[in-house]
Amino acid sequence: MFLPFAGQGEVESAVCPEMDNIIEARELQIERKHFYVEFRENERGRFLRITEEAHGRRNTIIVPSTGVDEFTAAIDEVIESAERQPA
Repeated sequence: MFLPFAGQGEVESAVCPEMDNIIEARELQIERKHFYVEFRENERGRFLRITEEAHGRRNTIIVPSTGVDEFTAAIDEVIESAERQPA
């Protein structure tokens, strides 16, 4: 389930605040894990930041905006391929 944030000014990042501007953000909880999906920008450009928080630990990946389409296409391909495989 995606939990929308009230407004851009009220968004608190899952990671330490830096000099990034949050453009759009969503929070997602699956079982005991929380995911924070944030589209941000800073002086170096725009990027997608995905943070997983589980059991008090955080893992983050950052995808430059120039690679977001390729990144999401790869995820779609992996899922489609897995669904074609026998269980």
